[in-house]
Amino acid sequence: MQQARARGGESRPSLAVVAAVADNGVIGRDNTLPWRLPADLAHFRQLTLGKSIVMGRRTWESLPGLLPRRRHIVLTRDPQFRAEGCVVLTSLDAAIAETAGEAELMVVGGASLYAEAIPLASRLHLTLVHTQAEGDTYFPEWDSSAWREVSRVARPRDARNAFEMSFLELERMT
Repeated sequence: MQQARARGGESRPSLAVVAAVADNGVIGRDNTLPWRLPADLAHFRQLTLGKSIVMGRRTWESLPGLLPRRRHIVLTRDPQFRAEGCVVLTSLDAAIAETAGEAELMVVGGASLYAEAIPLASRLHLTLVHTQAEGDTYFPEWDSSAWREVSRVARPRDARNAFEMSFLELERMT
């Protein structure tokens, strides 16, 4: 997919949304993931390693700290907010401008940022967690007819992963 040109001639990154979503749409509970799935964490790491990741402030606060070998961009409306080791910005547009020249910007949460990013994204990387999770945060509604499935990998449950998962990659149809 061709990248748009940003101001100054640098190319804009393509946007990719990365999320783990339960069958009932839940993505979070009390500002944490509603599950512990090492296979999904490894998949997330593989997708995002060496790239810029953009997230909302609450998603940043849910992390244990900086994730190695990734550039962290945190979006917040609070002009006083600081996050050590992160670029702090006020909008997704600012994050896109900040990453001009990079191939891909990974949007990693939360729900309101996903809702803003999906209409602009060229790829969705979804881990479908096959359970009806209890939670208070949901992945936003999206039009599946605008997307083409590129790959689907089934991941059975095991001693370390309590639920079956499907790793989906979708690309926007042009």
